[in-house]
Order: sequence, then C-alpha cells, then structure tokens
Amino acid sequence: MKRALLLAAAIAAPATAATVELTVQAGQWVQVFANDVERATGRSVRVDTASVAAGGLGRQFRQASVLLRAQGPYPYGTTIYALRSVNCAAGQQATHQWSAVAPSGAVLGGQAYASPPVQKIHWDSQDGKVLKFICQGILPR
Repeated sequence: MKRALLLAAAIAAPATAATVELTVQAGQWVQVFANDVERATGRSVRVDTASVAAGGLGRQFRQASVLLRAQGPYPYGTTIYALRSVNCAAGQQATHQWSAVAPSGAVLGGQAYASPPVQKIHWDSQDGKVLKFICQGILPR
C-alpha cells in the first residue's frame, strides 16, 4: 500500500522547476513489471501509453521510474522521468531528456540532450523489456 501511494504521488507531482518538464499529471501510466519483479529490481517502471507517438528514432514515449530503495545519490522514493525514443527494427534507443525528483518535489538532477546518444538495445535486460513493451505492446510479466 505504501508503494502504491508513493507511486501515485510521484507520478502526479507538480513541476517545481523549468528543468522538470516531464513531471506531468495527465497520462495513461501503465505498470510495466509485476510487483515481485519490481521488489527484486528496486524500481517501479511506468510508461505513459498516451505519450507513445512517432518521433525521435521511431517511437517516442515518457517513462517514470520510482526507486523502491536508495540508489547512489538518490534516496528512496526518487522518481526519474525520461523522454525516450526507440527504433524497434534497428534495435536502437535514445534518451532525449531526463530529470530526477525527490519525494519532497526537489529537483535532484536532470539533462536535456541536443543530440541524444543512440545506443544499441540489449533486449534481455530490464530496460530492453521496457523497450520491447513499447515495440510490441506486451507487458513482460
């Protein structure tokens, strides 16, 4: 229950600075992984299916990852928003912008890329399964 409240608050958090353009209240946020997978990996990944559209490398979308335990400089409950794109056929992905927001709403970091680096997708990784969901529409449960 605590995690569900944390996720709802994080996804609906208002923007606190100009660099946090990805903290939106509207959208159709879909949980990508089952709860047991989230507990094992330490983060809850949501994709805004309403944001999936042509753009970037092929398909562009918004993603929110809530940390279920502290990781590096980011405390428990930090939400990392990202604007990403994927080329499913070529197996390439890019992150165009990201921002990290603490549970308090304070911006912890972020970056927008004028020319985002294109990276090869490792389909068997956790991130690859998120991108496969965008490409195929099948949740990796």
